[in-house]
Amino acid sequence: MSKKLKQFRYYGEGDSRNSPIGATAQQYETGTIFGGVFPIAQLGIQALPGTKFYLNGSIKPIYIGASGIYDLDIKNGARVTSLGFDLMSLYNINASGTGYLLVDVLYGEEE
Repeated sequence: MSKKLKQFRYYGEGDSRNSPIGATAQQYETGTIFGGVFPIAQLGIQALPGTKFYLNGSIKPIYIGASGIYDLDIKNGARVTSLGFDLMSLYNINASGTGYLLVDVLYGEEE
């Protein structure tokens, strides 16, 4: 399989700009929205500063910094096998009226 690029967008519950259409905060929290895109080789996230997320089932969150951007380029055989977002962070995006969550993933195996 060759590597593929996919973008997920969340602007709030029921927002027509969400992609996939109908995406919910709960799907981002549990990570079910990302089904089929693992293992992730590169990860890019744009969100409100302070947004929390979890990689590979960790109980310790990673925070989006002041720039609102997080980038991870995975090397040496390491893999992202799960991704989920803090529900309160998603509620903050929803409530802000101007916030968003953009998640870019490069996924799949090398041929």
